[in-house]
Amino acid sequence: SLITLTANAQITFVKGYLVNEKGDTLKGEVKINPKKEQDNYSKVFFKDESGTQKNYKPNKVKAYGFEKQHYITMDYEGEQKFYKALVRGEISLYKMMFEVTNMNATSYDGEYFVTRKDDKKMTSVKEGKFKKQLQEMMSGASGYANDYEGEKKFNEEKAVDVISDYNNRK
Repeated sequence: SLITLTANAQITFVKGYLVNEKGDTLKGEVKINPKKEQDNYSKVFFKDESGTQKNYKPNKVKAYGFEKQHYITMDYEGEQKFYKALVRGEISLYKMMFEVTNMNATSYDGEYFVTRKDDKKMTSVKEGKFKKQLQEMMSGASGYANDYEGEKKFNEEKAVDVISDYNNRK
């Protein structure tokens, strides 16, 4: 007989934190499903240190995180959503995922936002013009933006590298 072992990513609890509405940081575990990353943007299932488990929506939590991933509650078109903080600092880059239904088929799409520390307004990333957006935000040190390879498709990894280099330049 032939036995096949497959290492499938499974739903599991990992060490994490949750910042409640009052601003208190609770330590515990976050339930994650690697096959459904989009769930991280709409809810969080958290088990605190006492073992109490609860499902939270973005309107009841300020932030949460696990395994170097951080999610922050912010407004998206009048509704509270979790944004994944890809880079935080003088310039921050966030990702937000949402459900798209097309001809009865559901899929998920991401949108990226960039903001400066001194500006409360988030700017939607324009795929083909991201390098120009960075140059404007990095006034005085826009040479860092030149390291972003201007493809037609947004390159998340390269954007994170360039913004991190800029934020750490001092």
